[in-house]
Amino acid sequence: MLERLRRRLTALFGLLTAAVLAAALAVTCRMAGSEYTAGADLLFANTVTAVEDAVTEDGLVRDSWLARQESAGQLVLYLEDNGQPLAFPGGWRPQDDRGALIGLAKTQAAGAGLDPARLRRQRVSFALQASGLRGVYDCTALVLPHGQARSAAVVYIIRDLSGQQARLRAMAWQYAGLWALGAAVLAAACRWMVGRALRPTAQALQKQREFIAAAGHELRSPLAVLKAGLQAARDPATAAEAPRFLHSAEAEVNRLARLTDDLLILAGGDAGVWRTALEEVDTDTFLIELYGRFAPMARARGHALTLDLPDAPLPALYADAGRLEQLFAVLLNNAFEYAPAGTPVELKAEAPAGGGLRIDVTDHGPGVPDADKQRIFERFTRGDPSRTGKAHFGLGLAVAAEIAALHGAALAVRDTPGGGATFTVRWPARALTARR
Repeated sequence: MLERLRRRLTALFGLLTAAVLAAALAVTCRMAGSEYTAGADLLFANTVTAVEDAVTEDGLVRDSWLARQESAGQLVLYLEDNGQPLAFPGGWRPQDDRGALIGLAKTQAAGAGLDPARLRRQRVSFALQASGLRGVYDCTALVLPHGQARSAAVVYIIRDLSGQQARLRAMAWQYAGLWALGAAVLAAACRWMVGRALRPTAQALQKQREFIAAAGHELRSPLAVLKAGLQAARDPATAAEAPRFLHSAEAEVNRLARLTDDLLILAGGDAGVWRTALEEVDTDTFLIELYGRFAPMARARGHALTLDLPDAPLPALYADAGRLEQLFAVLLNNAFEYAPAGTPVELKAEAPAGGGLRIDVTDHGPGVPDADKQRIFERFTRGDPSRTGKAHFGLGLAVAAEIAALHGAALAVRDTPGGGATFTVRWPARALTARR
């Protein structure tokens, strides 16, 4: 599903960015082409002016000068003075015959209104059009009177536009290649960005699948035991042992209830629909009562539970006292379970100088390897692989971390000096002040 979504988003974003790039490059190409054409037109206009000045002012035009003008501007120059053509062979060879081009220019100039017999200054510009022309040409024709308007020179300046159009086509292909390269780069960038954006979703879905699979695995065992016990209780052959089977079934139901409650807590945290009864909690009183409830349990398991509180009152918490007790019950039960009998378990609280609140649960057991210090807070993760009994679902620390996050705190673990693990619930100062 995500792969198909990734392909669709990549295609969509790739097309959009390619379209924007195409529009930008099209505008740029048009502007560059317009500037190039304007420059060529300006150069042609300057050449026309230079020829006009040379004819009217100097009265003498050298072949070498005409040849340079022709070669520089890809022109065909033809001059007549008082009806007599200037014997000029040309400075370069156009694609089409010079004589044919000059004849065509004369004919179309006359059609455009140029009349050499009228001894006054005239000027017409037009495109040369005829079938069979290999090149593309335009022409400017001039009538330039001189000698007190008793005679006139006629000038035909034919410009070959083939090179200019080839340059414009090459420019268009260059921009097209630039667009293709840019579109490919943008497509790759879109693919990478979409993949990066969907990575958290993919990870969340993967965790969800793992969570569902693990939950199904954990549910299968008690349900199988429950079903077998109920079937045995109904069997006449084992009816005498029905109370034992029913007691076992009740234990499995209680186990299922605990598992379901943990799963609901985690699911509620994922969905952001926790139901809590938040109220101001006196931290000192809460910890003293917590100590009173868990000290007998610690003694029963061979541990001495100690409580260490500072002389000054601790900051109050705005919290759900029941959920907080559930959090510390997980930490204390883990300490009782994993630490060897005869070792102490400490419950300690302090208000750091920088503000906030910290509550530690310290044991002197095997500790947590550095490689597992983050992993143990994942769901269905057991810190000790040997602890695979029915009482261990691997959800306790995940639930505790979720409850801590709900209250604006963070749960972390570090090594106890001399061996063991210290679990710390830390509230930053801003979390305490924001809830007052």
